[in-house]
Amino acid sequence: MKWLTGRGLTRVISCIFLLSMYGCGTSSDAIRSGADGNLRVIGEEICQEGRTGKMWQIAKKGGINSPEEAKQYAASLSIGGYDDWRLPTKDELFGLYCIFFWEKNGKCTMNRAGNYWALSKEGTTLLGHWETYFLCAPEHKYVHSQETRGYVRAVRP
Repeated sequence: MKWLTGRGLTRVISCIFLLSMYGCGTSSDAIRSGADGNLRVIGEEICQEGRTGKMWQIAKKGGINSPEEAKQYAASLSIGGYDDWRLPTKDELFGLYCIFFWEKNGKCTMNRAGNYWALSKEGTTLLGHWETYFLCAPEHKYVHSQETRGYVRAVRP
C-alpha cells in the first residue's frame, strides 16, 4: 500500500475525479436510472429509451453505400406502426452506446458491431462508430470510418 502515499494517492484521487467528469459518466444519473434498464422492448422490432422516449430500430440495415441511401432507408422505414423514422445524430448514437456500455439495456439486445450512418450537429452525414479506451477512466471516442459502406439503425422521433 506504499503506492497510496504521495504521488500514488494523488493519482488515485485524480482518476476518481476524472471518472466523474468525463465519458459516459457525465450523464450517469440518467443512464443508470431504471431498475430494469434504460431500454424496454416494444414488440419485436423496437426498443424505447425510458428517459427520452426515443425509439430505436432493433435490427440494423447493412450494405448502405452512401449518405443519400442511408437517409432514404430511414425515411422510408415503417415498423411498429410508425413511419417517422430518421437517421440518428452522432450524439444520439453515443447515448445508445452508453446505455449498453453501462449495461442498462434491460432485455433489449442489438448487434452494435460495425460503422453506422449518423448526422453531425451541423447536419452532415457521418459514417463511424464509438470506441472506449481505458486509461484512468473510460474514455469514449468517435472514430470516422474510411469505408463507404455501413449500417443504419433508425430512431424516432
